[in-house]
Amino acid sequence: MPSPSSPHGQISLAQLLARPELHLEVLVPGDLDVSIRWVATSDLTDPTPYLLGGEFLLTAGVGLRDLDHAELEGYVERAVSAGVVALGLGIDPVFHEVPPALLEACTASDLTLVRIPNDTPFVAVSRTFAEMTELRRVDALRTLADATRRLLRAASADQPETAVAAALAERLGSWAAVVGPGGAVRARAGQVPPAPVLGALAESADQTRGGPAAYPLRSLGGAALGTLLVEAAPPAGSTAHAFLTTAHGMLELIARQRTSGSVAPGQLLVPLLLEADDVFARPDGGPDTELWRDLLLQAAGGDARARTLRVVVACAPSSLKDASELHRWRSLFDTKLVTISAEHATVTLITRLDVTDRRLAAFLDEGWSFVVGRPVTAEQLRASAAEVRALERRAREDGGVVRVGADLAPVHSFIGAASGRALAERRLEPLLDLDAEARDARLALLRAWLHANGHWDATGRELGMHRNSVRRGIDQLRGLLGLDLDDARVRAELVIALEYVE
Repeated sequence: MPSPSSPHGQISLAQLLARPELHLEVLVPGDLDVSIRWVATSDLTDPTPYLLGGEFLLTAGVGLRDLDHAELEGYVERAVSAGVVALGLGIDPVFHEVPPALLEACTASDLTLVRIPNDTPFVAVSRTFAEMTELRRVDALRTLADATRRLLRAASADQPETAVAAALAERLGSWAAVVGPGGAVRARAGQVPPAPVLGALAESADQTRGGPAAYPLRSLGGAALGTLLVEAAPPAGSTAHAFLTTAHGMLELIARQRTSGSVAPGQLLVPLLLEADDVFARPDGGPDTELWRDLLLQAAGGDARARTLRVVVACAPSSLKDASELHRWRSLFDTKLVTISAEHATVTLITRLDVTDRRLAAFLDEGWSFVVGRPVTAEQLRASAAEVRALERRAREDGGVVRVGADLAPVHSFIGAASGRALAERRLEPLLDLDAEARDARLALLRAWLHANGHWDATGRELGMHRNSVRRGIDQLRGLLGLDLDDARVRAELVIALEYVE
């Protein structure tokens, strides 16, 4: 299999040709280390308009049998120009052996030519390549998951920048360093160049040329906070590149926390746990996964017997200027997993405690509002965070405590009372401006008709009206509201708007 540093899914020609069950015979060895994009099959005289480049092109020779020597040369030259990495010719029924002219043409163009015996179906070659690609992808994801867990541990170290740089250097098999805005080296790992050289590299290195690569660390406002330097940038799409991207984001977060005077591990871990890909996914379910889950539960505090966690988002009544009250949140929820975002005026935390209204009372009195997630396992934290954030707007507008799963969570519950009333006023304004008697009668008709999904008889039975009276009343509502009541989207908006008519 390819090394973990090679891009996801890329299988070399040599690896595919080496599969013994295919019985492939190399007649012209071109570049066997080249990666295959896909295995394609075509018997067209000129298949190149339908190729993307990087294909191992298989043909039974139907489009080649009437070509002379010069035309075969043209066929091969077009294939090479289109980026075909190898040509596979099936034996029988068209050709019993590879034509010498094709052999000469491939030799002249240095295009790998493969003889495919008649007992090897083309689909077997395609299927084998697909299986190798999938195995490579699974292996890459396993490697990335293990590496991400290493980064999470590094973030909780006493010196997180140094620990992250060390994990990155080990993963890349080279050196890594973090240089501050003034050129001071804040962290280093591996056989790094001298400090003056690192300072110069931070000013001049980039990600496009060969040699050391530089990745700037910036604040939310774009200010320079430092530079991550690595000996060489890994290939885009590789697991090493994905690991580097995660490490870079983590170091940038650490640098931002440094400017606000806090590099608390919980501040770093919470966004990673709630936003990164599943860091608990491990195909073999090894002991390392259980160890990490236990460490997380310990950090979340609460009853040691509890095996579930809650995501809580607290919305500040005004802007948050700093993270000075971090200890207050940690103490209240008995958890180290707290992060404060001044940008969004929110506090996000993970706890094992049962989050009661009584526990939140002091903050509620100060004007804070909360969204409290349902109890979940560690593996479900990311999904729980998505549920909580979907209700954040409602909590800000309505105030108090919004609990995920407290009801069936109908659509209108996510938009908040203020937004719901605004929708009702906009969509139902002509109705709301009528006198009270006419207003109530027409609102009742509209509700009943929507509830009956537009059926005249069902609406009439509910209101004690004749179906023709219902039809006339709905037609009047069409004109009054100026809406297409046959449009499902319009009816859906009206259902929600009616929930907020006082």
